[in-house]
Amino acid sequence: MGSQPDEFPAIHSKISGNRTLVVKVLFSIFKLIVVLIPLLMIVMTVLTLKSGAVIMEIKILIVVLTIFMTWLVGWLLMRQRKEKTDRKITQIVVDSQGIHDYSGQDLVRSLKYSELLSDPENGKYDIFIPRDQTDTDYTVCFYVFDDAFNTVKLKAFTLNIDHVITNGNELRKHFIKGILMFRPDLKIAPGVFDLYGLK
Repeated sequence: MGSQPDEFPAIHSKISGNRTLVVKVLFSIFKLIVVLIPLLMIVMTVLTLKSGAVIMEIKILIVVLTIFMTWLVGWLLMRQRKEKTDRKITQIVVDSQGIHDYSGQDLVRSLKYSELLSDPENGKYDIFIPRDQTDTDYTVCFYVFDDAFNTVKLKAFTLNIDHVITNGNELRKHFIKGILMFRPDLKIAPGVFDLYGLK
């Protein structure tokens, strides 16, 4: 494999509009159900408090549960609203510099190959799949410097995008190819090669 940037074409994420729409509709339905739960609990609480057949301990328990559920749903909705104000990632590009997240035409964040570090504890591999993964979507991990804590930290390779993309594995594979081409000093675990069909 060569090591020139012009021999490494950029790959852009491909968005599936139909799948994205289905996911957003399902999420909206789920959100509606979550909002209805505290409302139904409030109605149940009012009916329970008016009933003379229910003992006082049960009434107190239902009131406490209703207050907790209403607070939890309110907190989740406020947190989601706060996350909505953040810039949404609409496109991901893997090129000769690294991986870049865009919101429209604006660059939101980048992870450059030059930022990847060796295992600080002189471990066997710098790029690897953790052994304790049990899900089917294996995550490749690597080390980067964390400015906030002034230390090297382990980071997982994730595609954080607000749409359903159809070429996620192709983007991950291209990122690994970029590491092979531009950072041959890093040791990549054989499991990563097997996962993405690389040699």
